[in-house]
Amino acid sequence: MILPFVREVFAELEHSSGFERVRRHLSLHAGRRRVSGLTSTARAVYLPLMARAARQPVIVVVADNKAAEALEPMLRAGCELTGAVDPAQVVRLPAHDVLPFENLSPHPDVQEQRAAALWKLATGAVSILIAPVEAAALKLFDRDYYAGLAVTLRRGEEVDVEVLTGHLASVGYTQMDLVEMPGQFTRRAGYWTCIPPSLTGQCASSFSAMRLKHYENLIRKRSAPNRDWTKRSFCR
Repeated sequence: MILPFVREVFAELEHSSGFERVRRHLSLHAGRRRVSGLTSTARAVYLPLMARAARQPVIVVVADNKAAEALEPMLRAGCELTGAVDPAQVVRLPAHDVLPFENLSPHPDVQEQRAAALWKLATGAVSILIAPVEAAALKLFDRDYYAGLAVTLRRGEEVDVEVLTGHLASVGYTQMDLVEMPGQFTRRAGYWTCIPPSLTGQCASSFSAMRLKHYENLIRKRSAPNRDWTKRSFCR
């Protein structure tokens, strides 16, 4: 928790003459404005303020994946200190770890992170997107394609198991006899089990008469005691 007097200290940054000029320009949604002379720490604090002033998603382009990984925790900290942007809406879009036309597949973890990031961007869950130059320059599909990568399950609603199984297979999940890693799922004896990406525990769903009865954490439950298991989106 950030103490109120700390927020007041950082709130004064928005009243500086330099930031007021930037804010007025951002409100026009036109043209370009260059802000120079900021240290890495200052950028982490001012970028959330600029994103709030722009009132639209902001893409921060960095040199490579290493720079993106270093900037992400700093930006999240800046969001918490200023209260300008929800830290959960700071998302990193990694670049592929292989070059095009190398006849090699990107690492599954990279593909998972990219799919989750692009889905959040397509569904309006991103305020600040951190992207290496290579990721920003890569040609992408349209918004509807990425918005369809995930499916949300809610307790008590009817679910077509065949449709759900087909969706998981289409977005990159692997059907296994025993689920051990994220990105895997199995269906047997009336139970459908999978581990969504970016999740430390295993989740199981019990289906009876095509109705989702319960959805709860089975492994490492104590690692996330406050997690809401009544709603979960699957995207890979």
